[in-house]
Amino acid sequence: MGVPQKDERSCFCRHRCIILLLIFLVIAATVAVPLVLLRPWDKNNKNNPITGSARAEPNLIAPGTTITPSTDNSAQPNSYTPPLNQPFDYANGTIKMRGVNLGGWLVLEPFITPSLFDPYVKHGVVDEWTLCEYLGPDASRKLLEDHYASWVTEDTIVQVKKLGLNHVRVPIGFWAMGNLIQGEPYITNISWNYLLRTIEWARKYGIRVMVELHGAPGSQNGWNHSGRLGHIRWLNGTDGASNAERTLSYLRQMATFFSNPAYTHVSPVMGILNEPAGFLIGGEAVVNWYKQAVVAVRQATEPGKGPWAVLHDAFFSIDAFGGFKAQNDRLMIDSHLYIMFTEELMSLNQTAQLKFVCQSWGSLIATSIKAFGPTMVGEFSVAVNDCSAYLNGINAGARWDGNFGNKTYRHSPDSTCDGKNDASTYSYEYKAFLKQLFLAQLEAYEQGAGWFYWNFKTETNPLWSYFDGVEGGWLPEDANNRGPGYCTSIGYPVNLRQVVDQE
Repeated sequence: MGVPQKDERSCFCRHRCIILLLIFLVIAATVAVPLVLLRPWDKNNKNNPITGSARAEPNLIAPGTTITPSTDNSAQPNSYTPPLNQPFDYANGTIKMRGVNLGGWLVLEPFITPSLFDPYVKHGVVDEWTLCEYLGPDASRKLLEDHYASWVTEDTIVQVKKLGLNHVRVPIGFWAMGNLIQGEPYITNISWNYLLRTIEWARKYGIRVMVELHGAPGSQNGWNHSGRLGHIRWLNGTDGASNAERTLSYLRQMATFFSNPAYTHVSPVMGILNEPAGFLIGGEAVVNWYKQAVVAVRQATEPGKGPWAVLHDAFFSIDAFGGFKAQNDRLMIDSHLYIMFTEELMSLNQTAQLKFVCQSWGSLIATSIKAFGPTMVGEFSVAVNDCSAYLNGINAGARWDGNFGNKTYRHSPDSTCDGKNDASTYSYEYKAFLKQLFLAQLEAYEQGAGWFYWNFKTETNPLWSYFDGVEGGWLPEDANNRGPGYCTSIGYPVNLRQVVDQE
């Protein structure tokens, strides 16, 4: 057989275990390091790519850029909803608005994005006004533009479409349209372009956009989501009349813009003003201003044309709006319905809360349709406590544990907010209740024109995040195919609108 020849592969054979081990370690490190940094298993991690709450790399709009509207309005978000270039039946409600709010974006809210406020709370920052005032124009502009460019991206609209939704409601502040007066620290001439870019993304995917004035000059309610916390200086106080008149000028500007043929298909609904505090300002003053606002909008658009105008109920009963019915020209009313801001509703057990939603809120919508006309719910959530960080304001505490205001309420002797914002602790039974609560609200609200969940996402408060709710399993993956109505299944009235009509 002769002398055995040396195997040239013997070196590899002798060391292949070491080589394979080194390859394995390199691959493991490549996978592990990003996982450790991103922590996708942590649902409250704002960098979590699964829940959609990651702050994306800012996609800034260059100064001086003009957003050119597309002429293609053929997109359709789902089979339930007509394409943009076909009518959406807001008048009769044969097709329902099913949407989310893009809140905490062009009007900042501490409870939605606490990371924007936390570094400055010790300096007295509590809202967008004080944030801009403290940082100054240059630093504020940088912070806000990075936020505008990353909090809502094209992927946000893709997700909205995937979830079976057909609308988004976009809150804006009056400062988005400029014309500030001396002393107002807001940053202007930035957010409007980010709004227009997102409208183009919505057009691309067939999503209709409701742009809504969320913050008026002087603040219409004194809450931080109006832009300025504290005193109401709208229809109230020394500058109240002038600020109310300024608000009308901004509404004319919005109505004129969105009645342009380039936007009539994609932005067919416009919110007049978010949550004016009628119970503090006075019902007669607010309703009279609403009448002026409707006239101003229709003068800008011409009768029968332009976007639908939506009036928030200003926390009044529908009786306050009876005078609008005769002159209802593309007019809709909006209620915001929440459990956690009312101690009596928070104190109910889960069964009673579900029954209340089906019967009381369902009847409210039906009554509004009969007395006024088209009715929608522009804000709601599945939260049944007010434990979310900064929900009631920065360092304002919560009713749930007795640390809010005059501390007249505590859910129970041992109630605590600990863990209420940690979705990883939610039991199967609790998630099942949250889903029932969501479906009950949808059944009640779809007696009317439809609904918008508040909000599409948050940094740390999952019960207020539609995207987190879907990921966590307590909200449906498809808003149009969600099974039988909950209220019907538990024996409450099926057609609440018909019940009211027969009274």
